[in-house]
Amino acid sequence: MAKTLLLTGLLSLPVVTLAKPANYLEQCWARQGAGLGPGYAALSYREQAHELEHSQYPWQPTTYAKRGRAWVSGAGFLRQDTLVQGAKTYYSKTQVSADELLLLDYGDQEPAKVVTPAQRTAQLLASARYSPVLLLQLLRQQKAAVQVSEAAGGAVQHQLRLPTTIVRLFIRKGDKLVERAEVLSHDDLFGDVLTTYTYRDYTRFGSFRYAKTVSIDKINGKLHDTVTVSAVALTAEAPVLLQKPAGYQVRAEAGTPPKLTVQHYRPNLHFLELRHTDDRVLLVEFRDFLVVAEAPLSPENGELIIREAQKIAPGKPIRYFVLGHYHPHYLGGVRAFVQQGATVLCGPGDEAYVRYLAQAPRTLQPDSLQRRPRPLQVQEITASQIITDGQFSMQIHFIGSQSAHTNDYLIYYFPTEKLLFEDDLVWIKRDGVPRKPSARQAGLYQAIKDRNLPVETVVQSWPVAESGVKTIIPFSDLEQAMQVK
Repeated sequence: MAKTLLLTGLLSLPVVTLAKPANYLEQCWARQGAGLGPGYAALSYREQAHELEHSQYPWQPTTYAKRGRAWVSGAGFLRQDTLVQGAKTYYSKTQVSADELLLLDYGDQEPAKVVTPAQRTAQLLASARYSPVLLLQLLRQQKAAVQVSEAAGGAVQHQLRLPTTIVRLFIRKGDKLVERAEVLSHDDLFGDVLTTYTYRDYTRFGSFRYAKTVSIDKINGKLHDTVTVSAVALTAEAPVLLQKPAGYQVRAEAGTPPKLTVQHYRPNLHFLELRHTDDRVLLVEFRDFLVVAEAPLSPENGELIIREAQKIAPGKPIRYFVLGHYHPHYLGGVRAFVQQGATVLCGPGDEAYVRYLAQAPRTLQPDSLQRRPRPLQVQEITASQIITDGQFSMQIHFIGSQSAHTNDYLIYYFPTEKLLFEDDLVWIKRDGVPRKPSARQAGLYQAIKDRNLPVETVVQSWPVAESGVKTIIPFSDLEQAMQVK
């Protein structure tokens, strides 16, 4: 492991003169980092962590209980932990220094072969979950670029702007210890995301001071984690947790170029397939307006969809954007449609979530709505709704928990085509004999029967190509699957 945190090539920063007179960074380092010398503090911990996953409703967290050990110094960060969820136990290891990141994530058999500088930086910053030592060292090394100002509550704020992230440390004037750290970063779905690490119950171990409790507020305070340090040891060297796999590289992510193809499925129905996200978007063309259903993952994809819609039907405004359910593959691009003035249609319980996304600041990576704000128009569908121009009609049906997936689920039916469009419920393999139907398949089938919809074809939004499943499905296939015991 490297013994000095040299973030070579990571920062390209303007020079800002430090405020005078007191050098709180150095005084704080003397109390929280210098006592380690060239060695590491080994922290044994337990934590309660909460993550947003594919849950039934917005902001529903999944809770994880973890325990492990973290090694921290001004030179690097290592961690090995055990995660328990129900009856299952998972393991991970992290080893990060100035010039490498070795990461064995939960369920992996070997460390990742290719990591990016951005991933390495994120892991360095995430070490603040256990100790502020690495952030202190980072700011000390970049002190010419650190802005110092007074903060409320008797603390001094030290701010460092990285290329895509802002880091703030708040050092108390009284005891010269870190009160909290803030990391402001960009998220494709949530925009500017603030993570706050608050350090409590400081304890001394020799010349090293550490916080026994670290409270973490994530996603602008929407989620809350807690780390409790139970024991500390000082060690001259950190262990070697991982070895580099063959072919290991640290390189910038090339990214998958956005690629969109169009299938004019029926005169009024166009399928826009986004190859880079493996999604199918539905564009419904009426006499003098358009409806777009689904927009995956990011505002940039929403803007790509809008540009293609304008090519397909020049001069027709997008009157409605509808999302089948709140997961990112279906509403991640919603902000682009808000900026266009479209009314957002969603299932019950989603309005506040959509409003949060539409109003979220995006100062680190501005999108069209950040640059040209527009008020949100949103409507929840709690039963059924018909959109029509007098000649062609689209029915939107709320099936909710009947989907066996989320509580807000919507499906779309086109009577003249006998076609039903849904997000991700069918999952019939392209090849092989039919298998026993899943709860999602059974729920969709029953929802169709309950509403007496004469469906001949089911079209699925995600995935399109990558999972070996049918995505334009004769309804007879679903009926056949329902007979399998």
